[in-house]
This record gives sequence, C-alpha cells and structure tokens, in this order.
Amino acid sequence: IGAEVIGQDPSSWFKSVTIDKGERDGVKQGMAVVSPIGIIGRILKTAPHYATVLLITDYNSAVDSIVQRTRAKAIVEGKGENRCQLKYLLRTEEVAIGDAVVTSGLGGNFPKGLMVGEVKKVDKKGHGVFQYAELVPSVDFAQLEEVFVIMERLPSSPLKEEKGKKVKKSKK
Repeated sequence: IGAEVIGQDPSSWFKSVTIDKGERDGVKQGMAVVSPIGIIGRILKTAPHYATVLLITDYNSAVDSIVQRTRAKAIVEGKGENRCQLKYLLRTEEVAIGDAVVTSGLGGNFPKGLMVGEVKKVDKKGHGVFQYAELVPSVDFAQLEEVFVIMERLPSSPLKEEKGKKVKKSKK
C-alpha cells in the first residue's frame, strides 16, 4: 500500500521515519518498505493510524544483498547518516566502485532484485577473510515523501509441493 512520510526522527540515535499507515491498514512489524528507486527499510513498530520505519542506514538494520554485476553475497548494514556498508563480503569476491547492490531475496523481508545502493569505496586490506565496502543508498532519505509497504511476500518458487502431492519430474 502507498503511504506518506509524516515525520522523521530528529535524534541521531535511530534513523527512522513515520508513515501515515498503521494497524488499521494491515501494516505489521517487520514488513518491507520501498520506493520506486530502492528499498527504504522495515516497519519497526505500529500504532492504529501510523507506523515507524527503521531505515536501512540505521546501525540496527541489516539486509541480505548481492552485488548485481558479480553476484557476490553480502549483508548491507547501516552506518548512520546516508551510508551503509557491505559486511561479510569475502575478499576473493570481485566488487568495484560504481557496482549496484540489490536485495538477494533471502531473509524473508525484501523480494529479490530491489535496488539497495551503489558501491562508493572498496578496501581489501586488513579485514581478515573479508573486504570492506561502503555504499550509498539509492534513495535520498532527506527527500523522502512517499513510500510503499509490501503487505505480502510472493512465493519464491511456483513449483511448491501441494500437501500430499508430489511435483512430477519431466521425462527426457
């Protein structure tokens, strides 16, 4: 459902916004929030007429993601302000400045392939088996006015077994 941003957290402790949709609209804690240009965050808490969205830039936010060009897997974690970092990105994986990072579809919150942001800095030294990469979200949170709450996840595979029935394999 579409929602309007009606408030922003003025503190530096949490990076969040308040939207004008809540429990009466079917919004629940943990639901994904997106915009046409990328992901915003997750519903942190709800009230009857509004909800609080924890932004992906918040230190408490983590999103399972992949580097679009190389398919390298990582977790995007918030770093405050308008920055995020790629965590658990193996040093052996190829990643470059300018690479797009998208949601992986894993973790159960965001559908696969939604834009997260763009890699702005890469450092392969001094981080053990992992490399450090910083990313700028695709969404400018200072200009955020309208968002969409993803109310329901679509099944990841159309070939689900029905209860008591087996999926038939094709013959060669």
